[in-house]
Amino acid sequence: MRTKRILVPAVLCLSLLLSACSLPAEEKKIRDVEYTVTSKEDLPEELWKQIKESREEEFRLSYNDGEYLYIVRGYGKQPSTGYNITVEDLYLTEHTLVFDTKITGPAEGEEKSDKQTMPYIVVKTEAMDCRIDYR
Repeated sequence: MRTKRILVPAVLCLSLLLSACSLPAEEKKIRDVEYTVTSKEDLPEELWKQIKESREEEFRLSYNDGEYLYIVRGYGKQPSTGYNITVEDLYLTEHTLVFDTKITGPAEGEEKSDKQTMPYIVVKTEAMDCRIDYR
């Protein structure tokens, strides 16, 4: 009886792991999605509250107000000023909206302060109801 209690969960876990290996390859881009990088002043108040609560650690948020979808990517505390976040791509696949961002550190020789920063980026796009794949 005791062996069954251990064996059944182990078999279930193993089958889940093996089935994960057969997931479909990366989905193909259907179309690019237009967006606007949005400043703090133009954010819905509720979204700004969520960003303030989350920004000390890396985070990913989305907020849909029915008219627009706001997508947020934060990179947590950084040791100085001079960090930049760029949107590498924003596109729709059959099942997801892919939001690909990149953070770069201060450029060599760039003036910077040792003041900690918490960089994040917010983009605003058309309202849609889909899963977001942050990259």
